[in-house]
Amino acid sequence: MAVAFTACTVVDLQPEEPDAPKAAEEVSPQVWNVCIEASKGSDTKALSENGNTITASWEEGDVVYICNGSYDFGTMKAQSSGTTTKLIGTVTKTMKVGSTYTLRYLQKGQDYVYQPSQKGTLADIAKNQDYSEAKVTVKSIDGMEVVFNEESVQFQSQISITRFTFNMPIASVTIFSSNLMTYVRPGYTANYPFIEVRPDEVSSTVYVAMTPLEAKKAAFLFLAKDKDGLYYTAVKYAKIENGKNYKGSVTLTAMPEYVDLGIERDGKHVCWATRNLGASRPGEAGNYYAWAELAPKSKYSWDNYAYGSYSWITKYDPDRPDQGVVDGLAVLLPEDDAATVTLGAPWRIPTLDDINDLLDKSKVEALSSYADGIWGYCFHSLVDGYADRFIFIPRTSGYYKDDVLASTLAWPDKSTDGYYWSSKIDQMSWTSSSFANCLKIPSSYYSVPETSRMERAYGLCIRPVYVEE
Repeated sequence: MAVAFTACTVVDLQPEEPDAPKAAEEVSPQVWNVCIEASKGSDTKALSENGNTITASWEEGDVVYICNGSYDFGTMKAQSSGTTTKLIGTVTKTMKVGSTYTLRYLQKGQDYVYQPSQKGTLADIAKNQDYSEAKVTVKSIDGMEVVFNEESVQFQSQISITRFTFNMPIASVTIFSSNLMTYVRPGYTANYPFIEVRPDEVSSTVYVAMTPLEAKKAAFLFLAKDKDGLYYTAVKYAKIENGKNYKGSVTLTAMPEYVDLGIERDGKHVCWATRNLGASRPGEAGNYYAWAELAPKSKYSWDNYAYGSYSWITKYDPDRPDQGVVDGLAVLLPEDDAATVTLGAPWRIPTLDDINDLLDKSKVEALSSYADGIWGYCFHSLVDGYADRFIFIPRTSGYYKDDVLASTLAWPDKSTDGYYWSSKIDQMSWTSSSFANCLKIPSSYYSVPETSRMERAYGLCIRPVYVEE
């Protein structure tokens, strides 16, 4: 998009008079006038639907933001529709001579782009996913106007459009890649490494708008759901660049029971299940269990716990005679492991070492959208040769205390952290026999998953592991 900066007449814009004259570089009245001639170049600036293609055009009222870092200095609006237009606006913050600023065009009628939520159509992309930029440098500040060094600039599209054709009709698909920038607002960008596409109708073809962080070959991981709610996965390697269109075929395969992330412990591969114990889908909470108990129940308290009370434990008391019957047991026996009893060996509840291995050998990325309506995290393997492997662990809905989910104890419609049992007693505190270690999935993407502990009588979810010989 070629843009020339020329003198323009602007009415009804009167800046306040400064108290005293300042040097040009220092002057900062309340309002600066900005006028830009903008014409279409070889790359798209604005998108509009035209049959089965997307073409470049301006629409009257389109807004261009003037940004620098995390600051929004002002806006300009298109005065007409078409491939060329005049942009007129104002700057309301101090601009400095010699500084470079970004001219940012975002989706029509909005002040941000939120790519994680898409419909999979060209019409949706044209309406909601437009994003392009140009750079200008301030040459001088002359009275009420800002003058730039550039006589013309080229707007560059910051999105690519990819048409994915799947080998089966899908109801939704979540695409993961650490090479995506999926949230943009004036003066600010963020990296949420996923895009969730939910077509209005089941389809085998979707159009997806992407904004790569940088042009490089990356792994794109697909988690798709068909009309019956069954899940399928796929991995595709591709190099996606801003401003270009792509097409590709994706072969989905049925969701496996477990994924080998390449993590070894004691010479064996510890593979993680793709869903929670008792769940039918990756994002479902599944059943809740008290530690060392084999079945879910309606109430989770010390009053009905199978192995004693908070102050007197009858089994799994490794070394605390003041807290119960010392039996030297710190890790669940197979007969008390809900995963082993329900699924059969070699399935089991993960040990504390297994959880630490998962945290240490995975790249953990928040999924701030809602797979099955639940927040969660993706764990991408960092082990050589296993970079295309990942699991998704939902935050679930907190944990059960008595007959109430802990998430509802705080305030309506808010959720606490999610917790998953390990097979090990907590031995790091004076109340050790009454607690067991667990994996904590935080409710905020500003935090990261970590190990924690919970009272054994509480109801927590279980994510099993499968140990390959």
